[in-house]
Amino acid sequence: MIKIRTSITILLFSILFLLNSCNPKSEEDNNDKTPSQIISIEQAVEMKNFYQDSIAVLIKENNSTPANEYDPTLFAFIELDSLKKYIAFLDEVEQLNKKKISGIRVYFAAYPDTLKNGGKTQKYRKRETFFFAPTMEVEPNEWGREYPNLKNIPFYIEPSGQNKLIGKFKAIDKLLCKHDSRSTIKKDTIKESVKTSLILNEFQITPPPN
Repeated sequence: MIKIRTSITILLFSILFLLNSCNPKSEEDNNDKTPSQIISIEQAVEMKNFYQDSIAVLIKENNSTPANEYDPTLFAFIELDSLKKYIAFLDEVEQLNKKKISGIRVYFAAYPDTLKNGGKTQKYRKRETFFFAPTMEVEPNEWGREYPNLKNIPFYIEPSGQNKLIGKFKAIDKLLCKHDSRSTIKKDTIKESVKTSLILNEFQITPPPN
């Protein structure tokens, strides 16, 4: 059976869109700052229910044992202040490097039993989660021209001096999908110890681990 361990919250998308979009719905009403990506409550409920009925049940079946019934993660929580600080941090990276961060990818993920490459915590082991990976825009390939989001790829910083936040933006090859635009990306040969990560995780997951 294909293991399915990924989930994300509709609430997260609402918060992310709220912070990332300041375009008014109507040019005639300059006081309306509602992001165009806001969805109705009814649609949100329908999407949550569809996830629980179609995806969460598969996660539950795949991870449950006779001794322990697995409850799939329904949402993850991040404080608004922490999210604002992250956006401000990315703004600072832009200003320091005089380079544009084109957006943020939200990756579906899951915590393994043990993290081979380290990590601050394993209190959420085996739980579904997500992480934010800021993106840079590159020259689009055929797929990128048809689907603009594929030309926005996750990156890290290769420091050029003492300040670890200043340097070249380099693609994180291992986070790319097979259709991502990579025409301007060179093979990554830099050592792990001199990479600066801008990836955000460490959210509060619900339900908590057993």
